[in-house]
Amino acid sequence: MTAPGVDMAESELIKFPSQLTASASAFHEQHLANIKQFSISDMITSHQEKVFVTQLHGFGAGNEEAKKELARHFVKFEILKEYVSETRETRIEVALTRAVDNFLCYVSDILTEAMIVRPELLKSQEQVSMQEVLQHGSIEEFIQWAAEQHVNQLSFKGLGAISEYIQKRLGLQLSEDQEAWNVVKRAVAVRNLAVHRRRIIDERFIHSMGDTTLEKGQRYAIPPAMSFDVMLQTMRIVQNFDTRISAKFKIPLLITAEQPWYSAPNGPSSLDREREEEARRAGLTAGQSPSQNELQTDPNTTTCRHSGATSVPTQVPAVEPKRSNS
Repeated sequence: MTAPGVDMAESELIKFPSQLTASASAFHEQHLANIKQFSISDMITSHQEKVFVTQLHGFGAGNEEAKKELARHFVKFEILKEYVSETRETRIEVALTRAVDNFLCYVSDILTEAMIVRPELLKSQEQVSMQEVLQHGSIEEFIQWAAEQHVNQLSFKGLGAISEYIQKRLGLQLSEDQEAWNVVKRAVAVRNLAVHRRRIIDERFIHSMGDTTLEKGQRYAIPPAMSFDVMLQTMRIVQNFDTRISAKFKIPLLITAEQPWYSAPNGPSSLDREREEEARRAGLTAGQSPSQNELQTDPNTTTCRHSGATSVPTQVPAVEPKRSNS
């Protein structure tokens, strides 16, 4: 999923904090699924092409029938590769819309978590009926229901209204990085255009993008790097905001290394195990591994090399299993 000029930032797509909220855990689980969905077609075709080329070169003058059969399979593969190329624009669109939706889901989820922990955040002029109160078995259940209702209504007002609400009611900025925020705002506009107008440009989209060179009635071509950029920037915003909101409102934290999506056989932890095995084979302990010493940049996130990856990020965090005191 490499885009021009983003090679150095790719590793951040699979860097995770050692602790996170339940809302952030759900975000990162979907984030990983989005990366795999976007990359898998290119990864398979790239790998299969190498296999075909290697085997074709391996045939000598003999075994002509086997060589012809392999050649026939290679022709079919070339056709399938064309399908992958033809659908790339659609896959870019899907990747972008899924990244935006995942981010908006996180915002809704974390607001609900905050309101459950601090019910006073729900204070408003809105009224609820006695029936709505009595249909819940406890005050905790009612608070959760009321929080979800409140967040659902807020979500229809758009990203700007949500950000303004968070700043006024919670005293926090959703994003402290203006550049990242601008990326997300443009991505939301593209997502809405794709979902509601099949990317046919209208006046509202031109205004949202602030680009007068766009032509009304034309289909908007999503830049190849945009999907990557929005995945990266939403992840940065989520990790930064998750740290701030969990600290301010004492939202319980989970240990990243203990989450099923992280510890799954093909999850990020598998790369941690690969690094440890490579270090063991080299006669080193995990703490002496050159890859760990050279690549560690943050006390809460470490990275390790993964030689088997082709078109997905080549680093992954090695999170130390550490219990939270929260």
